Amino acid sequence: MQSYREMIAECEREVNELYATLSQMVERGCKSPSQREQWYRAADAFNNHQSPIYDLIDQCLESGLEHNNDLRCFAFAYIDQDPYFFRSGYILEDLLRRVKKLSLTESEKTSIQRLVLKRIETRALRNFKHICRLIPLANSDGFHTEVSNRAKSTDPQVRRRAEFALGYFPIDGRQRGVGFIIK
Repeated sequence: MQSYREMIAECEREVNELYATLSQMVERGCKSPSQREQWYRAADAFNNHQSPIYDLIDQCLESGLEHNNDLRCFAFAYIDQDPYFFRSGYILEDLLRRVKKLSLTESEKTSIQRLVLKRIETRALRNFKHICRLIPLANSDGFHTEVSNRAKSTDPQVRRRAEFALGYFPIDGRQRGVGFIIK
């Protein structure tokens, strides 16, 4: 059986290919019955795409991650891989909500730290706030230092995202978040 990482990568590739094909059909337009038929086939293929990860995602969301190590491994493989395809961000948000309830192992904390640092370096996207909410669970001195170093970056976007993430590190053992006021 293939690994979770391979399954996630395969799903990402397939969905992105189907989405690109559908986008091409939309751009080209439906000027003839054959083009309209091609568009319908592309839309049907995209809408009816099936992947084994969809079942795993449903299981993670329905039964939770607390008592099933296989689902937990899948969830952290997804977090580690941070795939980018249609609706992948919503899936990540749902998994992160489940992860917040867990006591994390060191390797799971490292996965969260890598995700935060990757998003600081590359792109925040709309779920960056959900990712940053896990910082208190994955906090360590070295992690805080790495984020602080990125807050000194010459790239203004990296600096802005790092400063935003720094707002989620606890101060004196107290949780913080966006809007937290230091007195």
